[in-house]
Amino acid sequence: MTDDYSRRTVLGATGGVTLTALPGGRLLQQDPENGRGPPGGSDVESLAIERVGRYETGEFDGGAEIVAYDAARSRLFVVNSGAGRVEVLDVSDPAAPEQVAVIDAAGDVPDGGGANSVDVVGDLVAVAVENEDPQAPGFIALYDASSLQRMALDEVGPLPDKVTISPDGNYVLSANEGEPATDEEPGSRTDPGGSVSIIDVSDGVGGVQPTTLDFTPFDEQVESLRREGVRVYGASAEDDDPKPSTDFEPEFITVASDSETAFVSLQENNAIATVDIPNAEITDVSGLGFKDFSIEGNELDTSDADAGDADAISLQNWPVKGMYQPDAIAAHEVAGTQYVLTANEGDSRDFEETTVADLTLATDAFAPRLSENPYVDSVEGLQAPENLGNLAVTNQLGDHDDDGEFEDLYLFGGRSFSAFEVADDGLELVYDSGNEFERTYAEQFPAGFQNATESGPETEAVELGQVGDRTFAFVGIERGSGIFVYDVTTPTEARYVTTVLNRDFSVGFGDLAAEAEANPESDEPGRAGDWSSEGVEFIPAGGSPTDAPLLAAGYEVSGTVALFEVTPLPESDGEPGADAPAED
Repeated sequence: MTDDYSRRTVLGATGGVTLTALPGGRLLQQDPENGRGPPGGSDVESLAIERVGRYETGEFDGGAEIVAYDAARSRLFVVNSGAGRVEVLDVSDPAAPEQVAVIDAAGDVPDGGGANSVDVVGDLVAVAVENEDPQAPGFIALYDASSLQRMALDEVGPLPDKVTISPDGNYVLSANEGEPATDEEPGSRTDPGGSVSIIDVSDGVGGVQPTTLDFTPFDEQVESLRREGVRVYGASAEDDDPKPSTDFEPEFITVASDSETAFVSLQENNAIATVDIPNAEITDVSGLGFKDFSIEGNELDTSDADAGDADAISLQNWPVKGMYQPDAIAAHEVAGTQYVLTANEGDSRDFEETTVADLTLATDAFAPRLSENPYVDSVEGLQAPENLGNLAVTNQLGDHDDDGEFEDLYLFGGRSFSAFEVADDGLELVYDSGNEFERTYAEQFPAGFQNATESGPETEAVELGQVGDRTFAFVGIERGSGIFVYDVTTPTEARYVTTVLNRDFSVGFGDLAAEAEANPESDEPGRAGDWSSEGVEFIPAGGSPTDAPLLAAGYEVSGTVALFEVTPLPESDGEPGADAPAED
C-alpha cells in the first residue's frame, strides 16, 4: 500500500461537461431533520439525481470500474484496473472527493495480476485479484477497512471477476470466470472452467479454507439445460463436446438479503445459477430465454448505414431474438417474493460472431414473418445493410435442423434491464424495459445513440436503493454512458423515472486513445465527461456523510468517479417518466 497516486485530479461539481435529465428540472430541498427527503416523511413518488462531485484517476480505459462504499469511514473504494490497484477516496465532502490511500493489490499478492473487483461490509474489505497467468487460480485479498492492512489471502478459482460480501458479513463470495486462453490455437485452448468460491469469515478471516464450487455436477444435463435456454457451446468452433464444467463463465454475483442464497450470472451462457451458501452447493442453473424484437414495445435500431445522423435513428420491429446475457445482477425481495434484476449487456465469444448478411437464411421460415413487415418483403431485403445486414448475431443458434440455413436470428444482449421472479422451477421473466433505453437516447440524447449493429446501449450495471418508501434501480449504460433510474418498488410494474448523463460526445474514443499513447502521463481522459459507467453504488441517507442519499459511479473509459445527490420528490411534484433534459 502506498499513500499517494500521482495521476489524480479532483474536480468539483462544475468540472467537465454536464447534461442532466431531471424531473421538471427541479430539485426539492432536503428535510433538515432526517435528511431523507421531503418534509412529512416517506410519501415519495419520484426522485431527482444531480452530480455534485467528481474525481479523476487520470487513467484512460480502465481507471475507474467497480466502486464500494465504507459508511463508517466515508470512504469509497475504486477499482483502477488500468493501474492494477484500488484507490481509496475520502468522500466526507462529496463535492471534493480526495484520494487518501491506494491498495496495491497486485503488489500485495504473489503472482497477482491486478484487481478486478472490491466490496466492503463493516470492517472488512475484499478485493478480487486475478493471477498473472489468467488461467491459474486467482485470489481474494482481505483487508482491514480502517488500517487497510492485509489480513488474509485466499486462493479461489481462475479469474475472479466479482467479489461480494454477504449482507450479514459472514461470507465472502467470488464469481470466477475461468475464461479460456486466447493466445492458443482454437481447439487446443486451455480452459480452466468457471467456478464460485465461498469464504466463511463468521469466526474471523485467519486460517479459513475457501470452498470452490465448479459446475461438474451439471455435465450430465447438457441437453436438458439447452432445452431450458442455457447456452452450452464451447470455447471454440472446434469444441464438439462442450460441458458446463468448462463452458460456464460466472460474471457477477449477488446475495439475497437473508445471506443464505446467492445468484450468479453466467453471461455468455444466458443463464443464472443459484447457490445455497451455508451448504456450499450450486442448486440450479436457469436459462433466461430470449427476447422477441418482433413484438410491439421491443423495437430497436439495427443499422449503422446512417450512423452519425441523429435524424435517421429508427426504432423498428424485426424478426430477431435477443439473448439477455446479463452482466450485473441484483437480488431484490418484495413481500416474501425473491426477484433478480438483470443488466442485459450481451457478450459473445469471437468465433461465434457473424452478421445477418453473412448467414444463409431459410426463405420458407422467414417468408411468413415478412409478409406483413412494413419495411421489407424478402430475405434479400432483410439482409441489406440498411436493414439487418450489418447486425451482429451468433452462428451457434438458429439453424434448428443443421442444414446450414438459419430459421431464426439471435443477437447478443437484451438492450434493456429485466426482473425475473425466483420460482420453484427456475426464473420467470416478469418485467423487461423493452425499447425504453434506445427510445430515451433517441429522444433526449441522440448523440449518445450508439452501437446499433452490436449490443445497443450495453446495459452494464444495476444497483438498488431505498429512498423513502420506494425502491429504485440505478441502471448503468456502458455505450451511452448514462444512468437510468427506475422505480422497482413493485418489480412487475417497474417504471422509468429519469436519466442522468454527463458526457461530451464530441470527443471520440480514438481521440483519447491517441492522447494516452502519445502522452500517457499528461493526457486527460476525463475531458470527455463521464464515459462508460461500469459500477454503481447507492449510499443510503443513514450512511451518507451529508445525511442525504447519494449515488457513486465509476466510469471505465474516462477513468472518472462521479458522486450524485439523490433527491426525493413527493407525489405532487411532477409526472414520472415525463422528464426533459436540463443543462447544468
